[in-house]
Amino acid sequence: MFIPEVQPGNKWQHEEASVQMFRCMRKKNGLDKMIKDYGLNLDEDIVFIEELILGCNTSDSKWTARGRPENKSFLYEIVANKLNGIDVDKWDYLSRDCHYLGIPNGFDHQRLLKSARVCKVYGRNHICFRDKSVVRVSLFLSQVVDNIYGMFQTRYTLHRQALRHKIGYIIDVKINKALVKADDKLSPDRKISDAIDDMLEFTKLTDHIFDLDEARSILEDIVIRRLPKFVGEARLNENDLKEELKARLKEQPDKASRIQVYQEELQKQWREIITDNNPLNAEDFDIYVLDMGFGEVGKNPIDNVHFYSKNEPKKAFKLEKYQVSSLKPKRFHEYLVRVYYNKTDGSYQEVQHKAEESFHKWCKSNEFIDSEEEESVGELSENNQSSSVKIFNDPIHGHIELPHLLVKIIDAPQFQRLRHIKQLGTKYLVYPGATHTRFEHSLGMAYLAGSMIKVLQEEQQKALEKIKQDLIDEKDVLCVQIAALCYNLGHGPFSHLYEKLHREALKREACGSSGDGQQQAQSEEFRSEKWKVASFWMFLDIVEKNDELKQKLNEKDLLFINELIVGVDTADPEWPGKGRSEDKAFLYEIVINKWNGIDVHRWDYFARDCHHLGIPNSFDHQRMLKSAWVCKVNGRNHICFRDKVADKVYDMFQTQYTLYSQAYQHKIGNISQKKIIDALLEAKDKLPKISPIAVSKLQDDIERKIQRITGASSDTHEDDKHPTPREMREFAKLTDHIFEEILYSTDVGLEGARKKLEDVVKRRLPKCVGETRLIKRDKHAHKKALNQALQDNWNKAVDEWNKLHPTVFLDKKDFSTEVIQLDCTYSTGKNPIDNVYFYRKWNLTEAFKIKKYEVSSLLPEAFTEHVGRVYYTKNSDEEEKDAKECFHWWRRDKCKILVYDQEEFRGSEHLITGDCPSLDAYDIKEVQSCKVHRGFWMLYEGRDYSEAEYILQEKEEFHSPKDWGSRSNASVLSLKHVRK
Repeated sequence: MFIPEVQPGNKWQHEEASVQMFRCMRKKNGLDKMIKDYGLNLDEDIVFIEELILGCNTSDSKWTARGRPENKSFLYEIVANKLNGIDVDKWDYLSRDCHYLGIPNGFDHQRLLKSARVCKVYGRNHICFRDKSVVRVSLFLSQVVDNIYGMFQTRYTLHRQALRHKIGYIIDVKINKALVKADDKLSPDRKISDAIDDMLEFTKLTDHIFDLDEARSILEDIVIRRLPKFVGEARLNENDLKEELKARLKEQPDKASRIQVYQEELQKQWREIITDNNPLNAEDFDIYVLDMGFGEVGKNPIDNVHFYSKNEPKKAFKLEKYQVSSLKPKRFHEYLVRVYYNKTDGSYQEVQHKAEESFHKWCKSNEFIDSEEEESVGELSENNQSSSVKIFNDPIHGHIELPHLLVKIIDAPQFQRLRHIKQLGTKYLVYPGATHTRFEHSLGMAYLAGSMIKVLQEEQQKALEKIKQDLIDEKDVLCVQIAALCYNLGHGPFSHLYEKLHREALKREACGSSGDGQQQAQSEEFRSEKWKVASFWMFLDIVEKNDELKQKLNEKDLLFINELIVGVDTADPEWPGKGRSEDKAFLYEIVINKWNGIDVHRWDYFARDCHHLGIPNSFDHQRMLKSAWVCKVNGRNHICFRDKVADKVYDMFQTQYTLYSQAYQHKIGNISQKKIIDALLEAKDKLPKISPIAVSKLQDDIERKIQRITGASSDTHEDDKHPTPREMREFAKLTDHIFEEILYSTDVGLEGARKKLEDVVKRRLPKCVGETRLIKRDKHAHKKALNQALQDNWNKAVDEWNKLHPTVFLDKKDFSTEVIQLDCTYSTGKNPIDNVYFYRKWNLTEAFKIKKYEVSSLLPEAFTEHVGRVYYTKNSDEEEKDAKECFHWWRRDKCKILVYDQEEFRGSEHLITGDCPSLDAYDIKEVQSCKVHRGFWMLYEGRDYSEAEYILQEKEEFHSPKDWGSRSNASVLSLKHVRK
């Protein structure tokens, strides 16, 4: 879309760029040597790889490919199949896009993949499929068998519902216009479009180009949803239009040029019908033509697909018409005509009815529009629906409805910013699917919060109907949903990484200043929650600029929303809430539950993160949500659950443990995170917007904002004298794009930070040599103290290892340690069910704690553990191997055994500190005597731990094989350390 507009006539395709990028990688990263090491031929195989990327039509009469001979033609149909479009590129994006978009996928590529076979077709080898994979079986019974038509139907569905969505399409058009405007203005010496000829520059061209300033007004329109309004859509009768325009189309051989001609002609016809329809102005409308179909224009998807039967697997054939379903479409491609109202000043509501009426009239009278007489023109478009809710298609919760007022918040630029902040920070560097953002998590939280409070509202209204008491009003529902929606607004780049950045910055500042260490620690702990304060500030900033929100929310509501975001301990003896009275304490347990950790925040991120990480989720939040009930506990209303869902509480926190152990605390993710933090700290003096904003400043400005919103202050606008609003506006521009901003910067002052980020990109990272559970520790020890103890113990182990192995030298400075905490509970060490109350079916008002005998006996005894990790700055593969051996030796409690190849401790003496499947490395053939210094050892008479075995205890000496129990006095050929 962009390149053809700024470089007319350039038929550049992304596949060509892929080939050029591959060549650049070979040159810059030394790939040719690695390719040779794998036994590939540079002259032949490189050509083959590039041909696979570009695609090669295997049906051409003359074989033109150079990478492989004609008898291997089928290989060109795997990556990019120019013959019939059935390839792994489609298979992957169909499955992946459906998965992440939440669109049902009726096509299973595995069935086609497993039936693939090479057969001769007109003397050339092609990939063919089993004939039974073609048709749908019992379509109306939804017993859909994967098939060719199903694959292309899924492609059409994706394009219709998502890739060419009417709003998504017009956003693409607007971004294209922004890029066109900025093409020659972003850099003084080159255009953006020039990057297609320079792969090093092309590498720097990522989504962060969205930040370019020259086209800011267009991009701001996108961010705040100031977009052209969709008027209507119709099918184009292309054959008739093509016949009408055939003279002009002769000069336009490619599809994009033909579409441009179609658009110009339809725009001309639209002007003719609009001239007599005041108050409409033809210049206020734009017409676009889109192509949509199953595959190649006008062709049946199976025209170029060959099949084989079970009885004759080597014979390829095409299917006859009677062999496939009669319910397939009559045509497989169409052009759509879309009309948009291009003015974004809010005037569309005034002309909407007339515009839609004119659109339908135009369709019915236009011979080039494929219209049916019986179609109704009286239906209102989505733009005219007076619904008070908006529907979002969420991959986790399906089609979710959010109130109109929440949509006002969502459309604000402060909220749209969350689209560019990854939910899991650096974990996308480990899990390719972990690219979801705080934006969709916020929508999910708002939906679940609304679902939870409505369940409570409906159930409590039934229970309290007789006494006419209303515990939950509509204002409560609105405030809870707003708090859930805005909970994440204050997150910085890479989510929780930014919090750790602040803590590290404060720690370094504290090291350079004097004062009470405890006071500094408390300050650090307080500031670690700064993002929640920032979330409320961002929310107030949205309210200040929206009259509808200002009118709807009073001061108590604003305080209530703040408390919901920060969290209130509903078990506090003295009621701490100011936004709502004590009888509404349970409302504070929906968004963030400080009492027992069961809240919609966890429910959404458990489900969402498992989905995107590809980790199975055994916890179903719907079961708990549906059983939620408000009961009195110690005189205060709390959310309780049915007794039968008690095991679900354990399932919930087991899912939390799994996510932390497998993803959130992944060793590569953590070390990458540390590198990025170090880079940002190094860059913060050069880029002041990275620097933290003091909580006290935020709190002061929050008070001023509340006063302005509620009318308590005579000031109606922000005072320019206060720096906080200015700093927060800069913070609002701070997203994950800061990574690329530093990585591709040419500023000398950012060189150190840039090198650290290059280490992350190129995987030049410390290696984890091992991890171990920390068992012997003080229960009350802080994680920092545990890490220091781990570091000290490891340093001693390295010293001992170096003494035991004179030819090896490991430098303690090359190692770092880390202690991570893994919880299967909401609070360190506690049973997750301790603060959860339940009710029984026959007594809804009596809350009780579940008894130990009422839950599974297979539950763990401890619910928190600490894991120690040792990282090594790799200098060579050999040193890394030594480091890992040292770690295993240390983890086995520094096991040692002296072995001799003769009895009575004579002959060659060798110290063994690890498993030894053979004695080859020690230049001895057998062990005839030994001294066990530390640990328990298993000795074997055969190599690789085979034949007779004997266990030896520590601190014992064995003068001959008879001493360890060998009746035949046979020597030992392998040995290993064992646990006691």
